[in-house]
Parts: sequence; C-alpha cells; structure tokens
Amino acid sequence: MMVPPTTARRSLARAAIAVALTVSGTASLALPASAAPHPRGPWQDASYTPHQGQWRPYVLSPSSRTVRPAKVYKADPRQGRIDGSPEAALRDGGGSVRLTGAADRTGSPLLVIDFGKEVAGHLKVRVKGASSTPPKLRACFSESIRYAALTPDANDGEGKIAPGCDTANIWNGFPGQPYTQDTDSHALPLDGKKLPATIRDGVLRGGFRYATLFLDGPGTVDIDGVSVDFTAAPNQRDLDGYQGHFLSSDNELNKIWYAGAYTVQVNTGASNTAKSWPYAAGEGDHADAQVPFADPKKSVIYDGGKRDRIVWQGDLAVQAPVTYLSTNDLEAVDNSLSSLASQQLPDGFMPAESQVGQHNADELRTYGEYVTWFVNNMYEHWLYTGDRGYLDKWWPQLTKATAWLESVRAKDDKGLIAFGDVGSCGHYGYSDCGHETYVNALYARNLTQMAAMAKARGDAPAATTYGDRSATVKKAINDQLWDEKAGAYRLSREIPGAYPQDANATAVLAGIADGGRATRALAYLRKNNWSQYGSLTVSQSTPNASLPPFYAPLPSSFETDARLGTGDASGLDLIRTFWGHQLRQDPGSTFWEHMQPDGTPNLKQFSSLAHGWASGPTVTLTTRVLGVQPTGPGYSSWAVVPFTGGLKWAEGTVPTPRGAIAASWRTTGHTFRLDVTAPRGTSGRLAVPVGSSTSRVTLDGRTVWAHGKATARGVTSDGKYVYVDGAPSGRHTLTAE
Repeated sequence: MMVPPTTARRSLARAAIAVALTVSGTASLALPASAAPHPRGPWQDASYTPHQGQWRPYVLSPSSRTVRPAKVYKADPRQGRIDGSPEAALRDGGGSVRLTGAADRTGSPLLVIDFGKEVAGHLKVRVKGASSTPPKLRACFSESIRYAALTPDANDGEGKIAPGCDTANIWNGFPGQPYTQDTDSHALPLDGKKLPATIRDGVLRGGFRYATLFLDGPGTVDIDGVSVDFTAAPNQRDLDGYQGHFLSSDNELNKIWYAGAYTVQVNTGASNTAKSWPYAAGEGDHADAQVPFADPKKSVIYDGGKRDRIVWQGDLAVQAPVTYLSTNDLEAVDNSLSSLASQQLPDGFMPAESQVGQHNADELRTYGEYVTWFVNNMYEHWLYTGDRGYLDKWWPQLTKATAWLESVRAKDDKGLIAFGDVGSCGHYGYSDCGHETYVNALYARNLTQMAAMAKARGDAPAATTYGDRSATVKKAINDQLWDEKAGAYRLSREIPGAYPQDANATAVLAGIADGGRATRALAYLRKNNWSQYGSLTVSQSTPNASLPPFYAPLPSSFETDARLGTGDASGLDLIRTFWGHQLRQDPGSTFWEHMQPDGTPNLKQFSSLAHGWASGPTVTLTTRVLGVQPTGPGYSSWAVVPFTGGLKWAEGTVPTPRGAIAASWRTTGHTFRLDVTAPRGTSGRLAVPVGSSTSRVTLDGRTVWAHGKATARGVTSDGKYVYVDGAPSGRHTLTAE
C-alpha cells in the first residue's frame, strides 16, 4: 500500500556465451539474449493464439521450490576481473565463473542474474572455491533493472554503496534523499565454510527479479550455481496447480489474469516474515517479524512482496477475491482477516494495517477509509466461502466498526462522512479530509452488505436498519455530490471542481448512480481521465493538491469492473492498456503499486512492483467476462452471466466450498453457446446475450424463449440477455441462435 510521498516517511513506518572467456579491465559485458534464452511461453509471446483447455502454460508459479535463473543479464568487471563463462552461474556443477575483487565494493565486479520474472525467498549461491583470504560476498536485489543501481549515482547514490540494489528500507535513500549507508544488500558469509559449499542467504527477500553478486574487498570467489529457495505461499503444496482458472480467445487478457494471480501468490508468506516498522537508523532491511494476532503456523497475505510487507485492509479487498478464484488458499485469507479484526480499538475503529512494530496513538487512527474495507472484506469472505462460523465469530467487530462509521456520519448535519474531525484522514494515495463521494459510496455499500449479513443471521430488524441507512446515504451523495452540468460526481463538498476516478467508479459499483448517471459518469472518465497508459485518478486539466493525477490500480479496477458491469466493452481496453503496459516492463510478471503519468513507477527505486491490490482484473475477468459470481453464501446460489466484449470464447473453473463451477462460452456467427457444470446442492441463474437476430434460446435442447417471449417458467429477458433462473446443479447448455 503506497501513501503520498510527502507523508511516506511517517506513514509507511506504520503504515550469453557458449565458450569459456576472460574479461578484465573496466569494459562491461552485457550478454545477448540468445546466450541464455528464457523459456518461451504464451505469457510472453504476443503472437500466441490461445487454445481452449490449454491454460497451464500461462501459470507463472514455479513447479518447484528451487527456482533457477533464466540468464545472466550482465557481467561487469569494473575495477576487478571476471574470468570464465558467466553462464556457469546458471547451473550447479561443471565450470565456474571467477570474480576477482577490487580494493573495495565501489570497484567490485558485478554479476547480475536474471530470474526472468518476480521471485521470492532466500538466494542460494554455490561457491566452488575462493582465495585463502576470501573477500566478503554480497548480494543485491531489484524488481526492475531500471532501479538496480548499476551506475554510481543511481538511486540517489545507492550504486556507490550497494551496487545492484533497489531500495526497500524507507529510512535510507527514499527517492530524492541521499543514500548514505548500505541497508539493502545481503551478506553471504564464506568465513569458516568448507568449499565447495552452497551458501544460503539468511535474510528473506520477498520480491525481486534480479540478483547482483559483488565483492567487498580484494580476493577471488568461484561461483558455479545460483538459485532461489522459493518461500512464497509456503502452505500451498502444488504451487502451479491452481484450483481456479481463466482462459479466453485474447492472449493478453489471459496473461493479465495469471499475472494477477501470481502477484498475490508472491505476496503470500509465512506470518513471521513481516517487516517491523520503523527501522532504527542504519538497520539493514529484513523481513522476520510476526504479524500480531496471526496464527504463526499459517500464512498471511502481505500488501507487497518487497514492501511494505504487512497486511493491509484495502489490499485484501482485491487480494482475497483473487485468492478465492485462483489458488483458493482460504487459510491465508482467514488468518489475514482475523489478525486485523483482533486489533480493533475499543471504540470500533479498525486500524488500516497490521501493527508490526512500535506505533503511537495517532498512527493507529490514520486512514478512516480502511474501516470500510474491513466491513467489505468480511462480507466478501462470507459470500465466497459461506463460512457462517467465521461470520458469527467476528460479527461483534463488524457491528462496532459500522457503528464507528455511523458515529462519524452523525457529526455532519447533511448526513455524509468526513474524517477530519476524528483525525483519520488519508486514503490509498491521497489525504483529503472532506465529505467525499468515494468514502461515502464505500460506506453506503457497507450498509447494504451489513443488511445482507444481518438477514442471514436471522436479525431482520438490524437488516432493515442497515438497509434504510444505505438508502439515506445514497440519496445524500446524489443530492450533494452529483454535478448535473458536468455529468459526474465531485471529489467532495469541499473540492467541487474535481471529478475523480474513484468517486465515479464506486458510485456506479455501489448502486448509487442510476442508469443515466452511471452512463454519464463513465463517459466523463473516458473523455477526461483516460490517457496514454490508462485512466488517471483525476483529469490532468483539473489537478488538485489533495488528489494529483496518477494511475492507481485500485480505482482503475473499480472502473474496469463498473464498465463491464454496465455492458461497456471499453473496460477490456482499459485492462489491456493499463495492466498490459506493466507486463511489458520489469518485472514482467507482477503488477505495480502505483504509476506516474509518464508510465513509470510512482516511487522509483522504492516502488513495490508486486503489489496485490493491483490484481483486480483477475477477479473482473472471471466474474464479468466468464460471468461466474456467487449470489448466495458459499455459492449456494450463483449466476453465470457472460460478457463477450468482442471475444470469441472464454472458459474457466471457479472453486467453491461444494466443488468447482465449470463454465465456458463460445460465439459463432449468430449462435452463442454457454456450458455450465455446477456442484451438487446449488442452483443459479444462467444467461445468454441476445440481439435482434436471435430467434430462440434453448436449455439442454428444450426451447425456453422464442420470438421475443418466454416459453418456460423462470425465463425472462431485459432485451440484452435471456435469463434462466433456478437452474439446478449438474451440467447445462444454454444456446441462443
């Protein structure tokens, strides 16, 4: 989770060559790609044509806990020497590459190893031999070669001190501040080792693509193998055997789905591998703290692999559904949500993130927005899993959190929430304290969610109260924050001239905008906010001190979901543009925390490039394009309402507590065919798109709609789809022709 750069220091503390060769002198050897070709696959080949049933080649997860590098990106002797083939570092055994150090690390040779994609864990280096007095061997890590500090002045001077590193420690070398001491490289001690030996880095690095080996002082080290002990998702036995999948006729969308799933998988880790903020001055970066209230034997889902590496409410809003639909690692979701619920403050306020380390009272109460995400996350967990026991256990915390939000709303005589008076300002990427559309839309949705959960628990009076409040908040938003002339929702009462992405997308998703307003709000964003790499937080023509224009994945996910949910195929264009751009950059396999208008990461070397809250398309492609959604807890009831968006076909499986739902659809000419298999004990809605040329719809060979009229019970149409309600478990084929 990223915070505004101006408050980051305070808030993040809580908040190839086939033959042997010799290289010497200062010339740099950059190995050509053909030297150690990366394994080809559809996830990187833009010209690949997808084929039904062939989804496994898209999976980015390793099949083994030992991950080998793809190639040597660069071998630079600088003021030392590199003797032998650098490729020897790609495999254990056989020949070796010798690094000969200089007087100190500023002149050390650099051997940059590329794993081809984001990985996580402990680096392992096989050392075949060393000089009688070996130099200190160290490793640096980076998610992007752009920020790997391979030149002395890179990353504000980090290249002189920790060559090859990006910055994971906020207290030293935050962008724009000088890097003054090495707090990012890891020591790989050779002292006392009987060589040859494999040296395992004792410090976890939770996210990187590149590992740079360098020497701190004169002497030689012979290396004949580098690998990673992959530690992400430690309780997932079959790393690449996803329980859910998605596949379509669009290769790029497929890559994006699996990159999102892999991003969250990389972020999943043992609960004792958090980062404890704040670090002391000069303290090296490390990830070995226990998440408070989490079961130490179970995993949690951190916001990012590299950093902040703590559990955040807002990130889980995306990460949990991605998990439900891909790996189905419910244990990690349960443990993450429980750890956050257990730290609720006495008045009901829910801190935004896991409180690892020392925090003062003011820091505990930052980010009122995230209280709404706690309610949302518990609702989503109940809806996807149907775990009534889990809901009942945490129901008191849910009611207290909702009561806290209502107490804030009660302070405003016009009936909207604002966090300025309660000292809980702050958002996913800005710090406005006004009466905003975005936060109030989230709260209105919370009230609807609470009504559904209260009803499921048999508390009809509470369900009515929550439902009535939701209607009241929605009306207040429309009355006070809709700008009829602009055709969009304002940022807030205090800032009426800005019409942000988050306000308008959430108003649509929360059911606040009726059909006409929804169409106009999304059209406003398309006209004013869309730019080269996606949809900006706010139009560049109306920047605001509270909310500057940048690309934020959370509201971008809202917008894509809102567009597809209203039948607007441009949502797929937004996915291809914003998330596709990220996949064409390093690390090429995971999604970023935030992005600047020029298409680069917001915080440069400090940015997290494997940030789970950026994985929204994995959910949207399953729930909107494939069309499978739970409508009752644990998929006791479900809906399969596909959206083609110009695609020819799509297929997938969705894990549920009762077994997987399998769905596939294909459009051929004027015929659309949907096949669904649902587990025993469930029922749901099936739908097929229809148009003026559609003459009939058949269910399992029986005509249920013909010439514009239903011919069977439970069949309806809105002119765009024909719906069949009450479809029982088992296999069904619904065809429109």
